[in-house]
Amino acid sequence: MRFARSLVLSLSCILVLALAAVAVSAATNPLPLPAKPPLGERWFGIFLGSERTGFAHQSIVQKDGGFDISVEGSVKMVVMGFSREASSRERYFVGPDLSLRSFEVEQVLDGTPMRLAGEATPKGIKVVVESGGSKKEKFLAAKGPVYPPAAMNILPLLKKTAAGKRLRVQMLDVEAAKLKAVTVTVLGYETLPDGTRALHLRNDLFPLVDNDIWVDAAGNTVRESVRDGLVETVAEDGESVRRFIADAALSRRDLVFDFSLVRVEPPIAKPALLTRLVMELDGIPPAMPLIQGGGQSARRTAGTTVVFTIEPLKAEMASDTEAVLRSFTEESDRLPAKHPDIIARSREAVGEETDPRKRVEKLVQWVAAAVEDTVTDAPSPLDTLALRKGNCQSHARLYASLARAAGIPTRFVSGLVYLEGKGFLYHSWAESFVNGKWLQVDPTFGQVPVDATHVKLVEGEGPDDLAAIAGVVGKIKARVLEAK
Repeated sequence: MRFARSLVLSLSCILVLALAAVAVSAATNPLPLPAKPPLGERWFGIFLGSERTGFAHQSIVQKDGGFDISVEGSVKMVVMGFSREASSRERYFVGPDLSLRSFEVEQVLDGTPMRLAGEATPKGIKVVVESGGSKKEKFLAAKGPVYPPAAMNILPLLKKTAAGKRLRVQMLDVEAAKLKAVTVTVLGYETLPDGTRALHLRNDLFPLVDNDIWVDAAGNTVRESVRDGLVETVAEDGESVRRFIADAALSRRDLVFDFSLVRVEPPIAKPALLTRLVMELDGIPPAMPLIQGGGQSARRTAGTTVVFTIEPLKAEMASDTEAVLRSFTEESDRLPAKHPDIIARSREAVGEETDPRKRVEKLVQWVAAAVEDTVTDAPSPLDTLALRKGNCQSHARLYASLARAAGIPTRFVSGLVYLEGKGFLYHSWAESFVNGKWLQVDPTFGQVPVDATHVKLVEGEGPDDLAAIAGVVGKIKARVLEAK
């Protein structure tokens, strides 16, 4: 257990140390030394062997008197039979020398949430720890500067540590809420398999296990390896990682479950019976369109704060033109409404029913009963139809295809839904145009209409439509104003 724990210690170790984008000089291959860490944002994938097990995102912004370093990410790993899950949102304000000034950390380690906040003093670090409903204050005595985990790779550069030399510093261990001595060794420059010239660093963060880092000449972390590549953190382009996050959040995969979960206090009682919900969400980007209709209204009250009112039973009459409605009966790349198998299954599920509302109910109930709910998104509705299993996206795409095949204008929507005893999770469902109104339906839960905990954030089934979800995952905070 001790060995497995050292391999997958926490995001504050595996993630954060890999995220500090740096470059250091070596006597054998000198480079101009930047006077500050590289600014901007970077994305990383985390892999156990060849399997993606998580992601991380880092942002460095220069501010008066220092730098603001933010790190967030999520990971789930199983090593030697031991499971380790962690999600983290960490923010550090550091001085020009990267020494810690103040910090805020939110972590969920193996399902247990913990919050830390604190600031540096001349004699050490003041820390407030919140966990298990209790709050404790600690003072970590220190001689000299203390650095956050996110600075470990950057320090050798700023301190001009030469190849073959070691740098020993005091680091704030945010999981254990204590100070830890860490040694970083500069091994020198190497040429990576893709031809990149990179500087090789190594630290002793993990007992008896090497933690190797490579940074390129521009100061960007290229790769981090724990125990000879058993666990690797690899720099990736932002678009591919954001798409992965959106898909994982909507699929409710374990590796982003805690990261994507939006908690509310007090919990909502009997969410499936809720007919009206008024909720304030903070973290909605100003440029993100607010989805209206189907019994939902949304109004922005501040830059990133939006108040949503959801009453699915009171959906208003829609004013969509015939051309717009007709577009929602057409086939698309992800909704094969004209495929013979989809048409045949739609006719079989609807039967001789002619009432529009009852036709929708029959299709929703058929999908809910016929398709097993899993965390895997089927490649297409045809695969869902054949395999009879898939996640909420699979349910919603199959339903939308069947409904369009039946001539019912239907659109694919995504957002948040409340999971009793947990909080709000990302979810996909659909809206069908019935009797002059957009009726929200959930073919995963078999709801016609949906309960009022369904908060629409985006509309559309394509990758570009769902990419907006990645922009808010892990950033939204919710407050329930009214629930009936």
